[in-house]
Amino acid sequence: MRLLCTLCVVLSFSAIARGQNAPVPPDKAVAAIALPEGFRARLVAAEPRLVKPIAMTTDERGRLWVVESHCYPHWIQDGKEGTDRILIFEDKQGKGQFDCTVFWDKGTNLSGIAVGFGGVWLCASPNLVFVPFNPGEDKPSGPPQIVLDGWDVKAAKHNVFNSLVWGPDGWLYGCNGIQSQSRVGKPGTPKEERVAINCGVWRHHPTKHLTEAVAHGSTNPWGLDFDDHGEMFITNCVIKHVFHVVPGAHFQRMYGEDINPHSYGLIESCADHLHWAGGSWTSSRGGQGAHGESGGGHAHAGAMVYLGDSWPDVYRNRLLMANLHGNRLNQDILDKRGSGYVVRHGQDFMTVKDPWFRGLSLMAGVDGMFVADWCDTGECHNYDKVAPFGRVYKITYGDPKHAALDLAKSSDDELVQLQLHKNDWLVRQARRLLQERAHAGKLGEKIRPRLLQMLGEQKEATRQLRILWALYVTGGLDDKTFLALLDNSDASIRGWAVRLLVEDRKVSDAVAAKFADMARAEQSPAVRLSLASALQRLPLTTRWPIAEGLTSHAGDWNDLYLPLMNWYGVEALVSADPARAVDLLTKAKLPLVRQYIARRIASSAERGLPPLMKTLADAENADLALDVLRGLQEAYRGRSQATAPEGWAAASKKLLASANVEVRQRARMQAVLYGDKEALASLRQVAADGKAGADERRDALRSLIEVKASDLLPLLRDLLADATMRGPALRGLATMNDAGTPAAILKHYGTFSDAEKADAINTLATRADYALALLDAVEKEQVPRRDISVYTARQILNLKDKRLPERLAAVWGTIRPANQDKLALMAKYKSLVPADALLKADRSRGRALFAKSCANCHVLFGDGGKVGPDLTGSQRANPEYLFTKLLDPSAVVPKDYQMSIIETVNGRVIQGIVSKEEDKTITVLTPTEVLTLQKKDIQERQKTTQSIMPEGQLATLSDAEVRDLIAYLAGKEQVALPKSP
Repeated sequence: MRLLCTLCVVLSFSAIARGQNAPVPPDKAVAAIALPEGFRARLVAAEPRLVKPIAMTTDERGRLWVVESHCYPHWIQDGKEGTDRILIFEDKQGKGQFDCTVFWDKGTNLSGIAVGFGGVWLCASPNLVFVPFNPGEDKPSGPPQIVLDGWDVKAAKHNVFNSLVWGPDGWLYGCNGIQSQSRVGKPGTPKEERVAINCGVWRHHPTKHLTEAVAHGSTNPWGLDFDDHGEMFITNCVIKHVFHVVPGAHFQRMYGEDINPHSYGLIESCADHLHWAGGSWTSSRGGQGAHGESGGGHAHAGAMVYLGDSWPDVYRNRLLMANLHGNRLNQDILDKRGSGYVVRHGQDFMTVKDPWFRGLSLMAGVDGMFVADWCDTGECHNYDKVAPFGRVYKITYGDPKHAALDLAKSSDDELVQLQLHKNDWLVRQARRLLQERAHAGKLGEKIRPRLLQMLGEQKEATRQLRILWALYVTGGLDDKTFLALLDNSDASIRGWAVRLLVEDRKVSDAVAAKFADMARAEQSPAVRLSLASALQRLPLTTRWPIAEGLTSHAGDWNDLYLPLMNWYGVEALVSADPARAVDLLTKAKLPLVRQYIARRIASSAERGLPPLMKTLADAENADLALDVLRGLQEAYRGRSQATAPEGWAAASKKLLASANVEVRQRARMQAVLYGDKEALASLRQVAADGKAGADERRDALRSLIEVKASDLLPLLRDLLADATMRGPALRGLATMNDAGTPAAILKHYGTFSDAEKADAINTLATRADYALALLDAVEKEQVPRRDISVYTARQILNLKDKRLPERLAAVWGTIRPANQDKLALMAKYKSLVPADALLKADRSRGRALFAKSCANCHVLFGDGGKVGPDLTGSQRANPEYLFTKLLDPSAVVPKDYQMSIIETVNGRVIQGIVSKEEDKTITVLTPTEVLTLQKKDIQERQKTTQSIMPEGQLATLSDAEVRDLIAYLAGKEQVALPKSP
């Protein structure tokens, strides 16, 4: 489970600390499990026979295959042979007594398993490995074969690829974590031909030997399964816990940039709820209070959609997942909504009265479900020690009858007939065996006609789908059959026909024409979603008429998937033919697609600007004009000037005369960027007008700053006395190099709010002369010494002026690197915070210290900035680990949180995190603002391995303040700020 939380900052408050130094003994483990009435848990295996079960699968005999992860937490980096084991468990008599066979004990970094096509498929970072075996022999028949390589083992501590599952289309699917920056391909594949993926879903075909990224995003997905209609769901950590995976989707991420810089927007989770109640999840253990009512915690692992025939029907199509912090299995309800699903929270399915329970993997069996329990106390990032425990349970309902099973001995006809069975476990195993036989040329000639006959006979959609998938994986479909399926009365059949038709990334002219007709006339949003997904797999020339039809459905504007999925399919068309993309924009009814087309053109397809200007000049619809203007302004964000494109004069005249206030306002802002002096004067007037609306004034000033308007300095200085405009004025002064700026700021410093003081300090730390003036003010006590944070002190040193280190040391102090005598520092601070001292600490004052030093970058209890990780969901109750992060924050820094130092051509120095990079601009997050910089304005740019959080954070605090801060960080709930004196 500690493999799962991607950015938890601190270790858990373990069960050991609460007095339980071992899990419930195996002989009492089942008694600790609570299930709905009629359900029963059996212990399949436990330590010492089984430890650290990280992945499971089943075979056609109903046997359970379990991977033991002995390599974790010390993943093998040099490719040497490991000691991970694969165990096979079989209940031969059906009495709950499982025999165990060791299949293999030389695995390296194993984290996922699937059986099929003559062997075992294994996630073995950095490789996807295939271990062959002969039928009837439970041992390898040859050495492991590396099928794919390129998964990032260096970042794989808790981001390893995982969750191997055979899809209904015959591909092998899996998940990948956010820090695993992987480029995957067959051994020897050049870098440019490899598949790039970090967080998301990928797939590999076992016989075509193709590998693809299916969807990008989420955080660290660990759990994947399909519902009765073949729709895929993954379970996730930190951000919302489930995503309905549509091929080609780009989902919300915990942090970092999407793999496509032009995706612009990301699809959110389909869940309408969280499995925790906010605040600190550390209070959720054991299912207490509001957290227990909500589901127990924010980290999840394992996914199983129940599709068996032995449980009550109410559970069919319910999604089950393990909740790591809540010691339970959550149950979610999958309801169709719009083009996809909304996932609602059902009653928790299983709770365990053992704080060591860490459900990690769920797997359907022929008559129930298997649950793997990693069995340990820490949830996140414990890389030093793992407890030698582990359990697997089997969950059944009633008293299912045992029957010897070996589907491999079934005839072709019997496997075909199983496609109609209620138990999808039998269906999936039979379909895979049919696929294997077809690939080996051993499938009977009568099977395709029989399947086609059944397809025509069946009326229930899920049965038709199963036959459709069986036909597809055995090569039994042709265009004629597919075209007929596109007119099927059921939307799920039509949607899957679209998906399967584009598997080879090309379609016949007849199919392309049919797709275009469907895009215009299709009434089902789910089928339109399949068509939108299919766009990305089609040649560009084939996409245009389909995209035009799909974007004509005005009612799709608020669908969770359709606007963005349409954009993902259209995006490549814009750069290929910008003029035609403008024509598509004018016909489109989806605001987001119109906005993004305009943005893409202005960003890097500028030959499309003249026809875009003509569209603006001809626009009678204010909504269309606004969408285009919004897209243009997003594209130009951070740019100080641009050449007015052909046709702007006519467009500007039309826009500035619009009856719509926002159209006129945005048109003025765009005109300023193009050098329009009249518009510039108008924005100056708005920014200075105290009677104008605050938002309008700030937007006007922001535009003036971005275009580097001449003679702006006097206005910015005047606005320092304006309470409404001080913040943006202070940030604007940071962009200008003027000797009078420090005096102007310091004159008003005493009247500023805390936030305005932070802006002032940040501006004065951007240039050497400014910083010297700031330090003079500190010496004169005009600026309190404590207003200079460690972050600001490091910024001043990064200015690289010889005068500053000595001056800073004399006036403020020195930054003492934490790694110097770190053990002594750790001992010192640990001695300050015994448990009784924290109980007496002032958490209100601790919150004030957090607000001053940390809240600009971190969220805690819902408040704060988003430069760094959200601390609310971290484990904060261990002072030793808190001190480790505070004293040495750069010890382990994910790439997306590494700091860059940037110097602009006019001498400004900025330290922050580059959150986005486009063709002409970069976006930088600092503790006080989000900056968009033009690359041409950057003199020097240095990527460091440092955290933006500086060392020495505690050096400026008294012992009492250290206790107050740690007490606040470790607390279970928010407290009030101290009252002002």
